[in-house]
Amino acid sequence: MKNNKPTILIIIGISGDLSRRKLLPAIGAIAKTGMIPEQFKIVGVTRQKNVNLEWLLQNTNNKSYLKDNTELFEMDLENEKDYKRLDEYLNILDQRFGDFTQHLFYLSVPPNVSKSIIELIGKSGLGKKENTKLLLEKPFGTDLKSAKELVGHINKHFKSEQVYCIDHYLAKETAQNIIVFREGNSLFKKTWNKDFIERIEINISEKIGIEGRANFYEQTGALRDFQSHLLQLLALILMDLPRGDNLEGVPSLRLKALKYLKIKNALRGQYEGYVDEVKNKESGVETFISVKLESKDKRWIGVPIILTTGKSLKDKFTEIKILYKKDKDNESNELILHLQPEEGIQFNMWAKQPGYEHNIKPHNLNFKFREHYNVLPEAYEQVLFNAINSDHSLFTTSDEIIEAWKILDSLQKTWSKNKDGLIIYEKGSSANEIINKIK
Repeated sequence: MKNNKPTILIIIGISGDLSRRKLLPAIGAIAKTGMIPEQFKIVGVTRQKNVNLEWLLQNTNNKSYLKDNTELFEMDLENEKDYKRLDEYLNILDQRFGDFTQHLFYLSVPPNVSKSIIELIGKSGLGKKENTKLLLEKPFGTDLKSAKELVGHINKHFKSEQVYCIDHYLAKETAQNIIVFREGNSLFKKTWNKDFIERIEINISEKIGIEGRANFYEQTGALRDFQSHLLQLLALILMDLPRGDNLEGVPSLRLKALKYLKIKNALRGQYEGYVDEVKNKESGVETFISVKLESKDKRWIGVPIILTTGKSLKDKFTEIKILYKKDKDNESNELILHLQPEEGIQFNMWAKQPGYEHNIKPHNLNFKFREHYNVLPEAYEQVLFNAINSDHSLFTTSDEIIEAWKILDSLQKTWSKNKDGLIIYEKGSSANEIINKIK
C-alpha cells in the first residue's frame, strides 16, 4: 500500500556507483508507477566538487522526474559542523512539506566510513528526529566481534525500528514469493517438512572474481555471502509461516529458524591467481565454500542442508533446490526456486512418454515471472518502497546479523589459523567439480 507521507531521501554518497546504477534508477521507476509520495525529494550528499545532475542521471529513465526532485548538498562527511548545515538545509525543506516529513538516510558509502557517519548523524541530532530512518548496506561486520560492535554503535544513536539493514536478495520477487508459495499451495504447505523432503540445497554461483576489491574481500572472503545471502534465504525456507498477513513478524520468524542451525562440516577452495590479485602469496582466504548444516527444529531434524557459494565459477546463477524423498528413482521430484539470472519456479516430475511402450521421462513445469508480468521490479525498487512505507519484512534485523555470525564463528576462527583443506581450483570450474576435488 502506498504511503503518501512527505518524504526526503538523503543519499549519502550519491556520486558513488551504487547510487548511480541502482538507487536513482529505482526511484525513477517507482515514481513512474505513481507509487511514490506526492511530496518527495532526494537530497544527494557528496563531498566531491563539480558533481552535476546530468552526469548522475545519465543512465536512468524518468530523468525529468529525478531532475525536478533531486537537490545536491556538498559537505565534508567527517566534519561535525557540516551535519549541522545539513540539518538546517533539511529544516527548510521540511517547512515546504510539513511537520510530519520523514527523513530516510541511505548510506551509499564504503563500509569503513559508515561508522563515523552514523556517529555524526547521531551527535548532530538528526537521528533523534521523529520519522527518521537509517538504511545500511552490507557487510554488517566481518566477524561476530565486529558485528556486535557495529550493532552496539548503531543502537547508541538509533532505535531498532529506525534501522533498515539491506540484503537485496530478500527483495527479489522469488524470495518474496517463498512465503506465498508455501502458504498458498496446499501440495507444498503440507509436505514442507522432514517427512517428505530429502535435502535442501542453496547455491550462489558467480562467474566473476573479486574485480579489484582485494582489501574488502581479504577481510571476509566467501563467508560474507554465506553469512548474509545464503543464511537469510535458508531462514525463509525453514521458518514457521506468519499468521495471516502479518509480514512484520517475518524477521522474528527468520531469527527463530537461524537459532536452530548448526554447522556439521565445511569445504573451502580458492581460485587460481587469487593470491596474485590480492598481492598476498600467503593468503588463505576462501573464494569458494560448501557448508553442510543441520537444524534442531523438530520439523527439520535429519534433513541435510547444503549451502554453496563461489567466485570465478562456470556459470552465474542463484537457486534454492528442494529435493523430495523417493522410494525408487522415477519417483524423485525436485522443486527449484530460481532467483537469478531469471526469476521463477521450476518443478521436476516424471511422466509417461507418448507411444505404445511404457517409457517414462523427466519433465519440467516452469513458471517464469517475465512470461506473465510486464513489470518486474528490481530488488532496490522494493527495498526503497518498503523503507518509505515502514515495512521491515524484507530487511535484516540486528539480532539476525549477530545470530548468523554466531553460526559461523567457530568455523571462521578455525580457518583463520591455517590453510588446511584449502583446495586451489581452476577458474571456470563448476561447484560439483570443486567439491569432488576437495573430497
